[in-house]
Amino acid sequence: MQAFRATGTFPNGRTIQPFTKDIVAADEVDARHRVYSFFGSRHGVNRRFVNIDTVDKIEPTASTEPAVISAFRDTHDFSTVEAAEEE
Repeated sequence: MQAFRATGTFPNGRTIQPFTKDIVAADEVDARHRVYSFFGSRHGVNRRFVNIDTVDKIEPTASTEPAVISAFRDTHDFSTVEAAEEE
């Protein structure tokens, strides 16, 4: 599994809402599927209305998303990232 950061837009009422979502997935195709699934379940938006601009592979320590931290807690050291944010 790898960490990905997806950016894009989706319709939220009458506005177009930009988003940035960090996701744990096997590859880029799986990451796109998980983003579509997230917006469908949380916001009730059809896949065709979610516009994903970029899906980039990131270092897991670059994310503050709880799902990413949980997935990589055994293989990466997140304590140095938290200490740097507190200073």
